[in-house]
Amino acid sequence: MVEARHLNRAAAQLFSLEGRREAPDIVNFEDLKPFWRALRSEILNDLDHSSWGPGYVEIVEHPKNPLSVRPIARFSIKDRLIYDALAAVVAESIEPLLSDRVYSYRANRPTTHSIRAWVKMRERARVKLQQSGTRMARTDITSFYEHIDLSILSMDLDSIGVDAKTIERLQYFLNHFSHQSHAWGLPQGATASGILANTYLLPIDEWLLQTEIDWVRYSDDIYLFDRDEEELRSILLGTNRTLRARKLSMSSTKTEIFTKEGAEDFLDDAEKDLISYFLGLGKPWAKKLLRDLFVRALTQESLNERDIKFSLPRLGRIKDDSALEWGMDNLKSLHHLSEQILRYAEALPRHSKTLAQTLETLTDSMPNRDYPYLERNIFHSALRKNLESAAIKSHAWRVLRDHNRPNLPREFAARYIGSFAKPADGPLLRMEYENEGSEHVRRALLVAMHESDYISPTLLRNLTRSPSQLRWTAAYLLRNPRIPHPK
Repeated sequence: MVEARHLNRAAAQLFSLEGRREAPDIVNFEDLKPFWRALRSEILNDLDHSSWGPGYVEIVEHPKNPLSVRPIARFSIKDRLIYDALAAVVAESIEPLLSDRVYSYRANRPTTHSIRAWVKMRERARVKLQQSGTRMARTDITSFYEHIDLSILSMDLDSIGVDAKTIERLQYFLNHFSHQSHAWGLPQGATASGILANTYLLPIDEWLLQTEIDWVRYSDDIYLFDRDEEELRSILLGTNRTLRARKLSMSSTKTEIFTKEGAEDFLDDAEKDLISYFLGLGKPWAKKLLRDLFVRALTQESLNERDIKFSLPRLGRIKDDSALEWGMDNLKSLHHLSEQILRYAEALPRHSKTLAQTLETLTDSMPNRDYPYLERNIFHSALRKNLESAAIKSHAWRVLRDHNRPNLPREFAARYIGSFAKPADGPLLRMEYENEGSEHVRRALLVAMHESDYISPTLLRNLTRSPSQLRWTAAYLLRNPRIPHPK
């Protein structure tokens, strides 16, 4: 059963930067923090009296590369907290059953899902490769979350000792998720889904333990180690049979067996570890190594995006502008890397004018609504840098008024307009609020109206007495807070 401690864990995840990484919040959920105890009591009461399904699901198309996207499920705040709290109950049952070779979504760690855990998995893989003659195989699962069978998952939860009421609540929630969106299986992007996925993969872990070879896993990313190539091939075939019994299959494009040298090239983090270490010591020649790594990432046969993501924040930290021209020139064509590029440019104060000009040029040339991630990042970057621009504001109004656009860029557009509002903007924002159907965008408009100093205390007081989740935002705004920019 869900208890207060489970909801506290869900809230801690929501309020952390990690919990907002793929769908950042316009006020970092500051409007919920003062009223958390009241909201927690309300959720506990709701779960005590009925099953709960998401009332609304938005699928955010998070780009993986210039052409393909990953469908991230975005719930209302209350729905997300309920889902994460239900999964926190499951985590208490699944955690003792997980091997120490599983690095993802561990309830006994401060953050259940983080890049640090993924790095630790790869560090352990490199240690395994130090054994003379060891080979490595790797595989992952095709469309993993989407192909998880909910009826099998329910049986798995029962078998590990999760109470019947929690299983019933989860099944109800997930069935409603499928009915409310053009997605299926487990919602992508949610920590709760990662915990449930670990439950679903428990038989795969047990199969691998029975083989008595070394292995590590992060979610569906699996590395296997053995000296014998035929043994690795046999185990991969057995793994695929075990997966198929769970209605899953290995990815044909991401399944391969490496020699020791090939595996080291694949893991390829030794040079980056060295660069990080010597940058930390302030060695001037480490800066050249970092620049060289970045240049190689651009000049390889195909762009090495992992090395680009490694290099950009570190180049920004040492105020090295050698990647700036490349970044500004490629913001649109590499829109899936736009957050990393923009945060790098923001770290170079003497190039603020170049950043502003690039953002303005992009807003002028944005041909249609097919770049929602880039649009959101433009507004987000301009807010972080407190960059007031007539061109960006004009584009923000176009985005806000286009109800066919996804919600996230519209929310950030509203926040941008409110942050740099002129006297005439307040009434126009109020008009948009009155005609807006999305509660996510209405919340952003309330904040924008507050920042433009054009919001009625009567409206806010009435909202605090309504069943809408906007009552928490209204109560927050009645305190007349200084609202932080989104991180």
